Amino acid sequence: MALDIGRRELRRDVAAARRRGRSTPRVVIVGAGLSGLGFAIQLIRSGVRDFTIVEQSDGVGGTWRDNTYPGSGCDVPSHLYSFSFAPKSDWTRRFAEQPEILDYAEWCVERFRIGPHLRLGTTVLGAEFDEPSGVWNLTVAPRDPDGGVGAATAGEPGVNGVDGATGEPGGTGVIHADTVIFACGQLNRPFIPDVPGLDRFAGPAWHSARWDHRSDLAGRRVAVVGSGASAIQFVPPVAARAASVTIYQRSPNYVGPKKDRPYSARTRWMLERVPAVERAYRWWIYWILESRWLWFRKDSWAGRQLGRLFIKGIRADVVSERLPEESVVPDYPVGCKRILISNDWYPALMRSTVEVVDRPIDHIESDAVVTVDGQRRPADVLIFGTGFVTTEFLSHIPVTGEGGRRLSDQWARGAHAYRGVAVAGFPNLYLLYGPNTNLGHNSILFMVERQINLILQAVALQTRTSTRTTARTPAAGPGTGMTGRVGVTPEAYRRDDERTQELMAATTWVTGCTSWYKSGSGRVTNNWPTWTVRYWFDTLRLRRSELGPVSPPTAATTGSATAGPATATAR
Repeated sequence: MALDIGRRELRRDVAAARRRGRSTPRVVIVGAGLSGLGFAIQLIRSGVRDFTIVEQSDGVGGTWRDNTYPGSGCDVPSHLYSFSFAPKSDWTRRFAEQPEILDYAEWCVERFRIGPHLRLGTTVLGAEFDEPSGVWNLTVAPRDPDGGVGAATAGEPGVNGVDGATGEPGGTGVIHADTVIFACGQLNRPFIPDVPGLDRFAGPAWHSARWDHRSDLAGRRVAVVGSGASAIQFVPPVAARAASVTIYQRSPNYVGPKKDRPYSARTRWMLERVPAVERAYRWWIYWILESRWLWFRKDSWAGRQLGRLFIKGIRADVVSERLPEESVVPDYPVGCKRILISNDWYPALMRSTVEVVDRPIDHIESDAVVTVDGQRRPADVLIFGTGFVTTEFLSHIPVTGEGGRRLSDQWARGAHAYRGVAVAGFPNLYLLYGPNTNLGHNSILFMVERQINLILQAVALQTRTSTRTTARTPAAGPGTGMTGRVGVTPEAYRRDDERTQELMAATTWVTGCTSWYKSGSGRVTNNWPTWTVRYWFDTLRLRRSELGPVSPPTAATTGSATAGPATATAR
């Protein structure tokens, strides 16, 4: 199903460019999560070596490095949670836990020799497109151990000519790139609500994505804010140790059983040793999950039936005097928020030491949480399971494109991108796991693979249209000419957004609930609004009339158009 069109095209065009003495695009990938690693793997398989991955943390894995809370794991079956071009066939259980997924990310680095391309502990402060040269300039700085931006290191060696640095201590570096891939994802910036008095809380307090493993919760009174996808995983093990757990939730969720189990030795042998079995199993999982899209169509028969089954089961097995219906039965259509799976969430809620509070929090005191009804509940530890800043995408990184336009201005009414990967006015810049590519029913890695396929075709086109030559010797300096420019047309950008919103209107996500899929205006910026098969078709081949060559500015208006430095410098 993957077909690998993008990789094959890029490999062909890279080889042709080298035969003709032309340079290939210098690529910078921002983010070393699975999306960024997947793109790097395909670059390597295409014969591209001139790239760098900039990652702010001290290792790869992205969200699977950050989220180390007790019980952290994936809600997509394991054998559909690896890339088809870098499959993992030795998963130990049906739903992988965080350590095993992180191991997969680190295996990818080792297997495809990505290590030399990694620039860890580095924060991107901004990206600006230089129109005369067609080069992207990324301002970067080392990130200190406390998460801030530290001093640049003078004389830091480059990687394959992309990001050599000669900055002064205390300064910021600049990486020059012909192509930029933002693989920051949607779940990378923890959200903590602005609750009055939070700064006065005397005990330990943290977000689930920044878990404090030094704090022993045994015998402690724990307050948990939020009851979403992370909370349903960490609350059960926390409740098993803590003296008490109080959960402050905005609304209950639809939580179904998690059909998890370790694989038997025989099953693992078959999946590891017989590729046809593993591929068939992977396909079977994909189509089972794909059929669930019917649940997410607005007012669909399948969705209504599923909702009735959920509510019937919750009322029969969970509702009690301690857990009234309003605490555990959702009042919105199934699928409006993410459908969660867990085998120990409801048993945890039924513990005598666990309380669910539906009243909003008014303020926090040094040793208690106070709700709007005046109820004061003591707390020794405060844990936020409040998700992430999801709808603002690259708002934390100033990105400036053609004509000085800012990406934040372009997305003022809500982020959107052509096929989720490209924005008009920002040539040779692409997104992975960008706007309207998240899923509620299938594996996000399927979507990421499709995005990689489309972007690789765009990079191949950029390679074909480049006129920049390579330097024959180190002393000769950079080559002459310009890199190719590829971008989405304003008309294609507009039509793509109109179609996305038209399809979105028929989904359950536009109904009355509040979710992390929506911006403050109510626009659904995160999710793909139809079958993933449709996305597969949309990203199968590059449509040059929509995402194609962009003419550079004329020399008369910008001065001489020469290529930027062949190696990066820092200032």
